Amino acid sequence: MKHIKQMFELQQKLNDETNGTIWTEGATKEGRQIFWLRCIYMEAAEALDSFNWKHWKNIEGAHDLDNVKVELVDIWHFIMSEAIHFGDKQFAEAYEDMAPEKEINPELMVEILEKMVAVASNANVDKSINVLYDITGLFFRALSTMCMDVPELYKRYLVKNQLNSFRQNNGYKEGTYQKNWGAVEDNVIAFKLMDESPDLSPEALYEKLEEAYKKC
Repeated sequence: MKHIKQMFELQQKLNDETNGTIWTEGATKEGRQIFWLRCIYMEAAEALDSFNWKHWKNIEGAHDLDNVKVELVDIWHFIMSEAIHFGDKQFAEAYEDMAPEKEINPELMVEILEKMVAVASNANVDKSINVLYDITGLFFRALSTMCMDVPELYKRYLVKNQLNSFRQNNGYKEGTYQKNWGAVEDNVIAFKLMDESPDLSPEALYEKLEEAYKKC
């Protein structure tokens, strides 16, 4: 199965498990309205803040490019959710074989993220505007600018997806889930498990998370 198609299926499953199928109508199972576009522009703003753009603070500091990649994966969760809510799960498959740039361009990346914030926030106010395809195009341009391809996106997404599912099934909402497994945060352990076995299926990764959690 193609990576993008599988990610959409995993996102649908996670959202169904978390909020029931009513989420596709724009609400949680508790009746709270869902703002996917707001989620997108807030995560894009966090990605922007990973760049050393503040002229008054730590002017010699390096960009936190690792965190930019983390935020991009979070943005992708919300883009897929908005796409499923909108009713189009196939259009993004056109980006399956996109080619990444050979060198990261921080200045261009900031420009793309600012456009994403502007487009998503404007559409969140004016509900008559459909910007799903524009935002998705900006997202994959950002991915390429960060020298990431779809297989890397899939690997990073799979870790976050299965970890999110694991958290929900182990008391995250109730406040009983332990985010630190011993002295290490759960996402660090999850990425380590994936690095050790890059070809893990979603189910196999989940099983390894269960095994590791029992030991903490």
